[in-house]
Amino acid sequence: MSCTLPSRTPGYHFEAHFTGAWQDLPGRHRHQNPHDAAATHVLNVAQGIAGKRQLSQEAAAQAAINSRLGQAADMPGAPVRLLWARVQLTADPHQAADINRLLRDQHQAERRARDDQHRLQRAQDLRDALLSDPSLAFAYWFLDHPEAIDTETVTRVERLVASAASYAPHNAWVQVAVLLQDFVRDLPGDAQQHLVTSLAHIFDRYGQPERAQSLRALRDEIVTPQHLSSDPLSADSREGGTPGAALN
Repeated sequence: MSCTLPSRTPGYHFEAHFTGAWQDLPGRHRHQNPHDAAATHVLNVAQGIAGKRQLSQEAAAQAAINSRLGQAADMPGAPVRLLWARVQLTADPHQAADINRLLRDQHQAERRARDDQHRLQRAQDLRDALLSDPSLAFAYWFLDHPEAIDTETVTRVERLVASAASYAPHNAWVQVAVLLQDFVRDLPGDAQQHLVTSLAHIFDRYGQPERAQSLRALRDEIVTPQHLSSDPLSADSREGGTPGAALN
């Protein structure tokens, strides 16, 4: 018996040639077409296995089919026994090559789609990050183009920060943070400590005791080292003040 068997790729088929033997079992009701009953069983087994294989896997498909059909099996609901069967599979090499190219193109298309999705997600993540903190643009640029950092780059980034902050009004806190940073940079150490302590009190007042405690724990790290002094009067002495002025 010769026929075609479907492969895993729709529209592409194996050529199959079957040989085998069957036995009509004795019983009250004889089967009128025992050959067809045995052939149907053989085809069902072969189609189920071949349909999961590509044309380039004809040897593996043939071995799997013959492994199933190499032992006797009674036909369900019919007094017929398949003694054995064997299939010889062939595939058109040109069709097999076409399928391999098709699979390769599909794989490359899926990979490009994944890469495009990754780039899109990266762009979306970057957009969200820049809206929450526009100054991250400088860090992003530095990571990808460290050789391009110059004065003009810094100027462009500053314009970007200002533009992004004005575009998203809720990000005005970015500019507030910049002002605070400039403000505390030249403050003496005791003034910096007083400012941090005051912020911690504000956190407590608005029901944020854990953040307040964290802020107090960071207080010594936030204070500029050169402004620290073990003598609270030394700053006034260096500026020409008197010890009495520090006690007022």
